Amino acid sequence: MEYLSHLVGVGDSALFYYFNKRVRCRIFNVLMPLLTHLGGFFLTTVTCLLTMILGSNKLSGAGKQAFVALVLSFIIGYFLKKIFTRPRPYLVLTQAMTGSKLFKDYSFPSGHTTAAFSVAVSYVSAYTYLLVPLVFCAALVGFSRIYLGQHYPTDVLAGGILGTIVALAVTYWF
Repeated sequence: MEYLSHLVGVGDSALFYYFNKRVRCRIFNVLMPLLTHLGGFFLTTVTCLLTMILGSNKLSGAGKQAFVALVLSFIIGYFLKKIFTRPRPYLVLTQAMTGSKLFKDYSFPSGHTTAAFSVAVSYVSAYTYLLVPLVFCAALVGFSRIYLGQHYPTDVLAGGILGTIVALAVTYWF
């Protein structure tokens, strides 16, 4: 088991460096710090609340589902961070490139990615034609977290899975 964990860690670090260093360009240096906010607390919460309050019946319902999924996935993600206590990559990998805002809490799973997927999948449940653009935007949030040195690829993958599962469960429950 320890050997498997070591292999995953080596692969995770290699993928991290690929996305964090090798694909760097001026456009991404400008876009990624902006796109990462699509999964941030403020924007996801405000989006859900505004669609709940101002939206038509269908949009308001999707906003409610998204808000519940966002809150539940945040709570689950919070406890997972406390259980796994994985340090952020920029604290461990000396050559990691970072953005200007550095988070100090634990890395696994990615909270921004969890939030982006929980909200995106909730809205896709009501508006299936938005599947590609919303999931693409959520995936960009995940990519931005690696690009900015905040998360390993497995953190992002776990966040995407967590957000998706919680959103689907909430949709089923509603």
